[in-house]
Amino acid sequence: MKINGSIILVLMLLWVVSCTAQEKQDNDWGVYPDEPSETDGWWSALYPADWTPGYSDGQGRFLHDFSYAGYHSGLDRIPDISLNVTDVTESPYFADKEGISDATSAIQKAIDDVSAKGGGVVYIPAGTYVLSLPAGKSNVLSVTKNNVIIRGAGPDKTFLKNTTTDMRSKTIISFNGSASWDSPQGAEAMLTEDVLLPSTVIPVDGAGSFAPGDKVMIKSDVTDAFREEHKVGDNWDNLTKGPHFLREVVSVDAAAGTVTVDVPTRYPMKTRDNARMYRVKDQLKECGIENIAIANVQNPIETGWGEEDYNTSGNGSYQVHASHVIKFRNAENCWARNVYTWRPEGNDEDVHILSNGIEIGDSRFVTVTGCNIQRSQYEGGGGNGYMYTLSGNDCLLEECVAEHGRHNYDFKSMTSNGNVLYRCTSKDPSLASDFHMHLSMANLIDGFVADGDHIDASFRPWGSAKAVHMYTTTESVIWNTTGLKADGEGVLVVSKQYGNGYVIGTQGAVTSVTTQPVSGTQNGKSYDTSPEDFVEGVGMGATLQPQSLYKDQLKKRQERL
Repeated sequence: MKINGSIILVLMLLWVVSCTAQEKQDNDWGVYPDEPSETDGWWSALYPADWTPGYSDGQGRFLHDFSYAGYHSGLDRIPDISLNVTDVTESPYFADKEGISDATSAIQKAIDDVSAKGGGVVYIPAGTYVLSLPAGKSNVLSVTKNNVIIRGAGPDKTFLKNTTTDMRSKTIISFNGSASWDSPQGAEAMLTEDVLLPSTVIPVDGAGSFAPGDKVMIKSDVTDAFREEHKVGDNWDNLTKGPHFLREVVSVDAAAGTVTVDVPTRYPMKTRDNARMYRVKDQLKECGIENIAIANVQNPIETGWGEEDYNTSGNGSYQVHASHVIKFRNAENCWARNVYTWRPEGNDEDVHILSNGIEIGDSRFVTVTGCNIQRSQYEGGGGNGYMYTLSGNDCLLEECVAEHGRHNYDFKSMTSNGNVLYRCTSKDPSLASDFHMHLSMANLIDGFVADGDHIDASFRPWGSAKAVHMYTTTESVIWNTTGLKADGEGVLVVSKQYGNGYVIGTQGAVTSVTTQPVSGTQNGKSYDTSPEDFVEGVGMGATLQPQSLYKDQLKKRQERL
């Protein structure tokens, strides 16, 4: 049979499209974009091709294993639930999708009914839904039971419009479990030895009282000795949150006095700092929000939008201060997927939200993927205008976009550890995406694209008395960052971490890195960010092997299982 050249060309094109589609599907889960060849690319001195957890150089520098970040510790896909779907526009709810009548009570009733049945999907079809804050409530909509998913028809089809403009310390949609990280269930077991390096084996007094499957908190306090070691004097006297690691017990060796947990520790846990382990209640589980757009009606007050105006009653900034679009609190294995913000008709300014976007606090294994959060009305002081905030353990932001916030991406406090920003983009914030305060530890920024932004991991001499921000992070890794356009700082990365920090690989139009340590006094107390952070491959990110540290570590862990 004779086949002409056109048919051959068509067949070849179909084959290429098929392969490309399969490659895209694979790259979404566990297979990676094309890497530089081993002959052309370069490997970090701290991450050779045969890297395994525990590898370090001669100076004791090492990279944490960040592969545990995300839904079910990165090992499972976010599910597509198709059972037990409740349509909020149908009987008995009849939520108005024309944007005329308030739909808050109808949607909340659907959430409550689905919760009472053990879970399912609260489906909000295409349309515009008016929401408002119920009297006496802190949240417009609340999910407090497991297995509840709020789903729209798509972020270009389903629109939630919150019309309440006085939202001080309020949230539009809250996923909030009742299991506090700081509420021990039963006795606290003190560590019997210091755990100085990342470990899953924890020596505790009374190890035999724990059992596989127990949810436990491993934590220590900010003691005088801790403050002295970190050279902060009394600047951290008011801190109540020391290192916190939420874990699950895998096995117990009562004879050896050890408990093995599912994820390594992220910072030295010392007996002098009251390092201990205790059970906590189960977190809110298997809840999500997806395929939806959310916005705020603009606050109408014209005065009082200055940097420090948020604590003066009557100001517009006072009314919007510390508000959020979505909050996850005491949650585990939950998600936000394809959630966007939008500008409602009638907003005079190009405003999508009042202040903050998505916050993950005191939670672990939460994934936020494919989200686009933009344009806060207030970007003043006191914690306003943050598009994404991470204050939990081992959570994942992947392929998200943030535009025109104060800090587009932000890590806060010692509860923030093991988290990963993977292939996220930041455009034109008023201040840098940053490690913000109080020694967040062992977080990873991987494949970040800075478009009019830079990453800041420096010493910050601001904050309230005896809770000064000071050292913002330690042992965090900034891997293969791309700079498209410079902001006012004129560099891509500023890294002045406490102890060791790591900047490996930069590329694009802006590639420079600043790491010069700083020292001095704060409120009369000395501080010092020495030694200088590790920097490697400035301008060479395009040939860095692997292109993604998170994905390669996840692949290696999957192979070990």
